[in-house]
Amino acid sequence: MATKDTILAHCVARAVIADAGGVEAAEAKYGPRAEGLQASKWKAFRVAAKVTPRASRVASFVVLWGLALDDLDRDELTVEEYAEWAAEARATAFRRAAEYRELWPDVEVNELARRVRDHVRSHRQLRRTPNALTSIPVTI
Repeated sequence: MATKDTILAHCVARAVIADAGGVEAAEAKYGPRAEGLQASKWKAFRVAAKVTPRASRVASFVVLWGLALDDLDRDELTVEEYAEWAAEARATAFRRAAEYRELWPDVEVNELARRVRDHVRSHRQLRRTPNALTSIPVTI
C-alpha cells in the first residue's frame, strides 16, 4: 500500500533500513512492521536520532534538486548541472548524490525532484505558503 508522508519522514525510514543493513536485516532486527521499535520509545528515539543527520542531508538534496528543476525550468539535471546551480563543489554534489542513491536506489533523483518541483509550482499558483517546502507530501 502506498503511503503519503514528507520526504524527510521517508528518508528517515529509509535511513533506518539502510543502517540496519537492508530490508531483510531491518525486518530481522525490528520485525516486519518495526514492532521492535514500537515496543520501546527510547530505542526508537535512539535509532531515529542516529539516522536523522543522514536523512536530513538526503531530504535537503532532493528539495534543492527540485528547486533547481523549477528555477531552470527543466525536467532533468545531471549532478554537474546541479552542482553548478547550487554553487557546490562537484565532489560535494557527487557525495550527496551517492548518499541519495544509498537511501533511494529504486527512485531516480530527477523523478523525486520533479515531485518537489511540481508541489512548489502548485503552491506558487494557489498562494505563497510559508510551509510550502516543509510539508511536501510524497506518495511511495
